[in-house]
Amino acid sequence: MKRYLLPLTMIVIVFSLAHYYIFRVVTGSFLEPNLFTQIFGAILAVTIFALPSAFFSSLSKYKKQLSFVSWIGFIWLGFFQIIFFFTLVETIISVINPHLYSYWVLIASILISLWALYKGLKKPTLIRHKITGPESLKGFSLVQVSDLHIGLLHLNQKWLASVVERVNEIKPHAFAITGDLVEGAYKEVSPQLAPLKDIHVNIEKFYITGNHEYIHGSGPWELRLKELGYHTLHNENLILTYQQAKILVAGVPDRMAPRFDRNLASLPDVALKTNQKVNYKILLAHEPASIWDMKTETCDLLLSGHTHGGQIFPFGVLVRIAQPVVRGFKKFGSTLVFAHMGTGLWGPPMRWFTRSEIVLIEWE
Repeated sequence: MKRYLLPLTMIVIVFSLAHYYIFRVVTGSFLEPNLFTQIFGAILAVTIFALPSAFFSSLSKYKKQLSFVSWIGFIWLGFFQIIFFFTLVETIISVINPHLYSYWVLIASILISLWALYKGLKKPTLIRHKITGPESLKGFSLVQVSDLHIGLLHLNQKWLASVVERVNEIKPHAFAITGDLVEGAYKEVSPQLAPLKDIHVNIEKFYITGNHEYIHGSGPWELRLKELGYHTLHNENLILTYQQAKILVAGVPDRMAPRFDRNLASLPDVALKTNQKVNYKILLAHEPASIWDMKTETCDLLLSGHTHGGQIFPFGVLVRIAQPVVRGFKKFGSTLVFAHMGTGLWGPPMRWFTRSEIVLIEWE
């Protein structure tokens, strides 16, 4: 817990300043203090500590008993992102056209937050993408899920079982989990992964780690997934046979892994290297930015996650600073990079201008 005190203290200070800014802008229409400004100010003062409270309760051994604290804290974090955005919009508007209706910010934020909460709690949507490949790959299918964050809020074993059921309706040739599978300690979360054993595919199931597997102290997640019937790829590859085609599927651990374990490294060139002749190469990498790590090797398709599509607008604008793709497909040379918007979510159980998705990719 001690290692979190300094960063959380800094977060509280920044949040305090941001809350004060929100208060001044939203109440700017009122020339004198009144009941509304007093109540709104009191709520903002208390909720400065909502996020740290949610964070510590999620790490506590009394996590289940304090789940309501986590829910309140993370929902407030989502509401904060939305109201802060509208506060910035109001600031710009008031400079261009001064007016006395700044409280629209609060009304709009509440309405959008309710919509975002509804979208965040919805079950993932099945999204189909068709891509062109060699003639020999025609008809091949792969389902990708990413960023499930099992162990966070409602993302539990029952929720995971519903995802598994949806995947089994598709019956793909291959299935891939591209990191951030878990959110919590190994002993607590590992049993909740049991439904993954029930996913049925025609050829193979794959798993790579994301940064959150390491943030929480990392357990032997790779071994757990092997127990559940998955091929874990850490700077290695496996060649699949589909009809007459040879498909190389490579995988790397997350780029952040070395920060938590010096013995780990994310090496796409090592993962993709082969002496065999193959028709198509797929790289599984948690971050789209892994495209920058390829120096001597190439692949046809890079499947990633991590970005959540931005999750809550306009956060995706900031994500673009660190990642070359936030959502969907983008071509880099001969490589097509895909950024999954996440099957689960992190932090606020909310989405605005994004969706939770199960992605089916079919070659034509």
